[in-house]
Amino acid sequence: MRRMVTLLLLLTLLSANGATVKAQSLLKENPLPSSRLLNRYGLELGWWAQATVRGNRDKIAHVAVDERSVAVLTNSGLLSLFDAETGQKMWTSSLGRGDQAALKPVMNDKLVMAVVGLNLYAMDRATGRIAWELDLPRMPSTGPSADDNQVYVGTLDGSVYAFDLRKIRELYLERLLPDYSLSTRVWRYKAGEKITSPPVPSGRAVLFASLDASLYAVTATSRKLLYQFETDAPVSAPLVQHKGNVYLASQDFNFYCLNAANGQVRWSFLSGLQIRKSPHVIETRIDDELMDIVYILPELGGINAVIARNGRELWTEPQLRAQDFLAATDNNVFVTDQIGNVLLLSPRTGSVNGVLPLVSYNRPIQNDRTDRVFLSREDGLMVMIREEGKTFPTYHQFPERRPILPQLYDGQPVNPAEGAEGEDGQMDQQDQPGQDKSSDTPGDKNDVDNFLKQFDFFNK
Repeated sequence: MRRMVTLLLLLTLLSANGATVKAQSLLKENPLPSSRLLNRYGLELGWWAQATVRGNRDKIAHVAVDERSVAVLTNSGLLSLFDAETGQKMWTSSLGRGDQAALKPVMNDKLVMAVVGLNLYAMDRATGRIAWELDLPRMPSTGPSADDNQVYVGTLDGSVYAFDLRKIRELYLERLLPDYSLSTRVWRYKAGEKITSPPVPSGRAVLFASLDASLYAVTATSRKLLYQFETDAPVSAPLVQHKGNVYLASQDFNFYCLNAANGQVRWSFLSGLQIRKSPHVIETRIDDELMDIVYILPELGGINAVIARNGRELWTEPQLRAQDFLAATDNNVFVTDQIGNVLLLSPRTGSVNGVLPLVSYNRPIQNDRTDRVFLSREDGLMVMIREEGKTFPTYHQFPERRPILPQLYDGQPVNPAEGAEGEDGQMDQQDQPGQDKSSDTPGDKNDVDNFLKQFDFFNK
């Protein structure tokens, strides 16, 4: 009997030791997605990078993406900024005390702003240095949003505050902040209950939603109420503004598309489930036609594709395997499933084109700005995936922001007729070898005379 017990204990120890060795070997494996896996679906790894974390317990809390950068904020208040196309880490800044609640950061052309505790921080986007720090009058319930002149924050008591960016900067340089934070306030608007999502600047107006089942639109300069849209239940998902429309979801399962200028309903969509996740609007080519598609994700999973122009469903049925939206191209819609795999969906039908088993990247990053796919792990490892050969990204929301690409000159004269043959198979006379081409020289006297004659004609 003792021999049997001893043998069982020995087998248990050996199996435990084997499991430990196996786990250690798995940890040593390359965590990056392989080229073989990505190439199978016409994809490639653009870059990988490591966000700065403070110790083993620190985790990624929020990630914000725009056309130029990726901002990563950890639970301890470390904010890192990466170049969205190269993965180069631009800088890292420490915000707050390290144990304060933080909200998702936001970026404009010059600043990266984040709410940590009761403070609003702004970092210079180029250097990471703190441009200013502001004390908030109430406990915030949303992250910040900003336009060119003001920054807006919603609070738990139902207030929305607007602060003057230029005044903030002036007082900070005079070392009067945060003591004189109150003097930077432009206005405060009080709704009935908690503000549920970051205010959305929209031209001359600012839009925000409250748990009092209302959407408010006020003027950006004086908080004058432009309109108030009431739903039958509180607004349950962040607001999205795109091309003159504002999209919102309420807890009564309804999803609305409104005219952002006057609040009139353009169409509504009944999901059958609560929608708590932000919708995503992507311009996509469907059957050789460019159209805006709204991707709606109910709370219990699944994704619907709705045509933004008329509110009609593009897919015959929702894709129930989807959990979170990641990004979209003309060829694929990237989503995660319930266990963390990345699914590649057909933009036309919603069917699954492929699966990337990347379950270790358990911090999905939503990117509706470009066609890049960003994935992150809790420990700060990040990757960017793109379509093969797609050197320059597609800008979904603001295509006018894409830089103008230069046309490179190869040093050879450009002549469309060069080398062309006539109908008789002979080269054109002006291109025959040995011919004097001095008359084709830029700045030739005949060209100058003709230009002057045309100039005189148009000035008569």
